Amino acid sequence: MEQQLTQLQNGLEKIKNKESKIYFLTQDTGGAASASVATTYQYVKYLREAGYQAEILYEKKDYKGVSEWLDTEYSELPHANIEEGQLKVGPADIVVVPELYGHVLEQIVNMPCTKIVFSQAYDYILETLNPGFGWSNYGVTKCITTSEAQKEYIKKLFPTIESTVIKPSIPEYFKSGEKPKKPTIAVHTREQRDTMKIIKSFYLQNPQFKWITFRDMRGLSRKEFAKTLSESCASIWVDRISSFGTFPLESMRCGTPCIGTLPVMKPDWLTEGNGIWVFDESKIVEITSGFLKNWLEDSVPETLYSKMKETSSDFLEGSERKEVLDYFQSLFNEKITEFESSINKLTPVGENS
Repeated sequence: MEQQLTQLQNGLEKIKNKESKIYFLTQDTGGAASASVATTYQYVKYLREAGYQAEILYEKKDYKGVSEWLDTEYSELPHANIEEGQLKVGPADIVVVPELYGHVLEQIVNMPCTKIVFSQAYDYILETLNPGFGWSNYGVTKCITTSEAQKEYIKKLFPTIESTVIKPSIPEYFKSGEKPKKPTIAVHTREQRDTMKIIKSFYLQNPQFKWITFRDMRGLSRKEFAKTLSESCASIWVDRISSFGTFPLESMRCGTPCIGTLPVMKPDWLTEGNGIWVFDESKIVEITSGFLKNWLEDSVPETLYSKMKETSSDFLEGSERKEVLDYFQSLFNEKITEFESSINKLTPVGENS
């Protein structure tokens, strides 16, 4: 009992001194840009700036990292590797696991730490879970997600899980350029074959627009991505299983109208008038050519641009930072209460009087 009491007291001091570890397990995208991975790195940056011991956690030692598409301040954040045994946790620590990594939840089920799922992609939630098993089977009681729609979906699957919505931010370098827009259309699709299909179909159906340039947004650094969007006169988005929809918001912030297919799960921010939304993907080319005619004639409705600005103005880094820090501080406050309660139960009567 004495040893247990000492461990609890040491753990309590660790929490109060912000010495607890917060590990964020992160997907290896092979060096490809990913909005969800960028958000994870952003969380770690916020927490470290606030004095917390947050780190990026990855599975394999050949992890590619983000140096090719995010700034140095992100790639130089502390990293830990599961394969090399660098994940060492105690009751005062937290491990945050993406929804896709159900197999990792199995591996860490007996570790004495707080386990949280970070669900940014609802379509992957059930991907690696065994039939009949939910997050609670692996000691998870809490979840962070990025939209109210995903929160509702998670509640249907796992009624006992406490989900909290933290809206991702759009970096400040996504902004309208001072120069006139170029006759370029930025294309962002989940599958590259969809990008090529749109481009080829457009030129076949609109030979009069053969001088229009399409830009596949794959392979760009985050800032190159933002610069290309700000220069483009329009963007095209096809992602049926999108959970949040970062690309249309980035387009809006850059003053670039987005022509997109409506995803299965409607994003919280999507309203009539803040983009050009279609149910039928085959209509994308027709809608794009119609938009180009209006753009060339300077007859795109001003209400479209004002709605875009209004929608995208909500997703600020300052708001996201506050929500992230408030959330993790509340977790540690809960831990402090739990540790103090356990210490009081083990402390002999009269010792603290």
